[in-house]
Amino acid sequence: MRWPRMIPSIGPETRKDLREGALSLMLCNVGDYISGFFLQFFEPFIKAAPILIALLPAASDARGDTYSSYGSRLGTLLHLGLYRRYIRCELEALITLLIGVNLWVGILVMAIHAVLGGGLLSPLDVAFIPLLSAMLSAVFMVPATTWLAHTSFRRGLDPDNLVSPIATLFGDIVTIPTIVASYIIALSAHPIAKAIYVGGSIGAAITLFTRFVRRVRRGVREYERAIRVVRENLPVIMASTSFSALAGAILLSNISSILAWKGILAVIPAFLEDGGAIACRFSARLTTMLHLGRIRLEPVPRHRWVYAQIGINFVHALMVFTSLGLFGAAMSIAFGGGTTWALHVFAAVELAGLMLTAIVSLLTYYLALASFRAGIDPDNVLAPLLTSMADAIGTYSLALMMMVLGAPH
Repeated sequence: MRWPRMIPSIGPETRKDLREGALSLMLCNVGDYISGFFLQFFEPFIKAAPILIALLPAASDARGDTYSSYGSRLGTLLHLGLYRRYIRCELEALITLLIGVNLWVGILVMAIHAVLGGGLLSPLDVAFIPLLSAMLSAVFMVPATTWLAHTSFRRGLDPDNLVSPIATLFGDIVTIPTIVASYIIALSAHPIAKAIYVGGSIGAAITLFTRFVRRVRRGVREYERAIRVVRENLPVIMASTSFSALAGAILLSNISSILAWKGILAVIPAFLEDGGAIACRFSARLTTMLHLGRIRLEPVPRHRWVYAQIGINFVHALMVFTSLGLFGAAMSIAFGGGTTWALHVFAAVELAGLMLTAIVSLLTYYLALASFRAGIDPDNVLAPLLTSMADAIGTYSLALMMMVLGAPH
């Protein structure tokens, strides 16, 4: 049996993957750095209610999955010339999804709160905060995503290349401020008002979906699309946010160390995003090559292209996690951590990032292998699963490196 060289020569295709992947990852990090600054700035609220940090991964994942899918659907409608016909039912389906997904996020975080604690919040507060945060975000996110899709298409740009990543970027930026704002409102609002809001949100989602069914029965075929959107998106996003909730539980269980390490809070949003982004780039390239018949998945990969792509993953990891480590070190100094703490933050981010990259590279390959052999198109399942699994793996990797390195003396 002849095995390929583990370090293949760099051809034009590999150089293109290196260049384009690095650009997209670094652009995504810009928004995550803003999120990280917000998280570090709002540290007093995290100290007062640590459950908020457990909410962050699931809420961010729910936001990104919902709006990126919405943006992708708008791009398809624009290309097909069906935008005006379906935009109303798309918006109604989006509202239904937002309520359903964030209600599920509240249930997950209530379970974490019951097991691990996390502040003097009632179960009603824990359900209220993600639902209100979702609606506050929607005030900006729905018009921004819709406008971006429509305007980019009208100006001759392809919405498929712009809307989903930018919607995810915007979602990451608004998640933390809206969670904190919702927490502040939850503290001052009367329990009856909060109960009415939660119950009203559930009632609105049920009413909307019931109306979809009634309109289809009356012959309004456009709403068949709304029903399909909710039925197909809701289970997938619920599954992905469940993995992200595990990341939140790991963060909450390590909250003392996280708050002690000045600067670590600031890197968490980008760290969780980068692992998933590296995995998704690899999975997208992998599934394309599978569909083209250019590679064949095997239990032990023998195709040189696979090793080249894993090498690209590590090059990208060195770029983004070095940049992120420097950002964390700067935040550590800015928020009173000092040079020694800054070096520890940098080392923890760099080592945890490389560990995360190794794990998600193997996970991506073998999940693609399993789904392809099961007759499931990896394009339909890998991205949401990998991003949410990377949240949990990344959180554990960072916590492990913090434990290994220990606090500086």
